[in-house]
Amino acid sequence: MDVSPVSAGSGDIARSTQPRNDRGLDKDSFMQLLLLQLRSQDPMNPMDSAAMFSQMAQLSMLEQLWAIRELLDQQATERQIGQSALLIGRYVEASTPEGSVSGLVDRVALGSDGIRLAIGDVEVALEQIRSVR
Repeated sequence: MDVSPVSAGSGDIARSTQPRNDRGLDKDSFMQLLLLQLRSQDPMNPMDSAAMFSQMAQLSMLEQLWAIRELLDQQATERQIGQSALLIGRYVEASTPEGSVSGLVDRVALGSDGIRLAIGDVEVALEQIRSVR
């Protein structure tokens, strides 16, 4: 009896509500693939223990790499916020899709789209700053 490696449960991955990471497979999707592989293996010819331990070691290493990446992303954001805070009270010029904006930076905010600087009643992204005086 031939057992296909893809079972009826493989649609679970396609229906996952987790957003796909721009950098590739996210941690939850990787775990789902591993569990799917374990559920789909032929009970008469299971994966050998060496292969199983190898996959578990790879999973552990990937989890550690994801944790390091998250820490580095957090540190980069904190560094950008610190650098942006130094612009408070400074005169800046920024280019926006609506046109050029200039004035004193009143405050710095971290939004879902990144770091925003308030120049009067206009908010601009940190990347839009062209000059600082």
